[in-house]
Amino acid sequence: MSIGKNIARLRKGKGWTQAELGERLGVSNQAVSKWESEMSMPDIMLLPTLADAFNCYIDELFSREVKTETSYYLCTEFPWADDSTIRGVVCEGRKILQINSIVDRFTFEIKGDAKNVQSECNIKVNGDVLGTCSSGGDIHIEGSICGTCNTDGDIVVGKNLTGTCNTDGDITCGGNLSGNVSCEGDLTVRGAVKSERIEASEMVAESIEAERIDGNVVCNSIKCEKIEGDVTIKTKE
Repeated sequence: MSIGKNIARLRKGKGWTQAELGERLGVSNQAVSKWESEMSMPDIMLLPTLADAFNCYIDELFSREVKTETSYYLCTEFPWADDSTIRGVVCEGRKILQINSIVDRFTFEIKGDAKNVQSECNIKVNGDVLGTCSSGGDIHIEGSICGTCNTDGDIVVGKNLTGTCNTDGDITCGGNLSGNVSCEGDLTVRGAVKSERIEASEMVAESIEAERIDGNVVCNSIKCEKIEGDVTIKTKE
């Protein structure tokens, strides 16, 4: 297939008129018409601009064959900023799916440390998270997290949790917790808790220091100005 016919095919695939394509390329619609009718060819210096406009490789302008390798440099339609956040998505066709029964079956796993992580899927990080972590499902961090943690599911942190934590599920922390917590489920902390405000159905920890607690508490020692719930002090055997 000639380049003229390919330009016409690619242009129509984008839904553009000849004038609209010409405007993107900085040429007249008459020039585009001449290319497509094979009366002339585009200048060789214009080929990279043509390929960018159609999100294809230059050699695809001369052939029907489409390369299977994805040029991620050309993926510019994502609905977020070009920042340092690592994002995991599940797509159906070209549609990015939100949390549902399909997405919930996926786990976005990161081996090693991460800065900011966001996904509608479940998230698992085998190291530490040094920033925020946001998920539509469960979050499992084998190391520590130093930042905000938001999810609709459960949160499991192997070591320390430092920062604000919000979830509709349970929170389990294997180390110390320092920050505000809001969870509709249970909060279990193996180490000490230091926070301004904690909201949980039931909270279990070694020691607690907080300004306000909403929920029942089970611990070895507690220092709190206001508690909305029952307090049980564990006795040492």
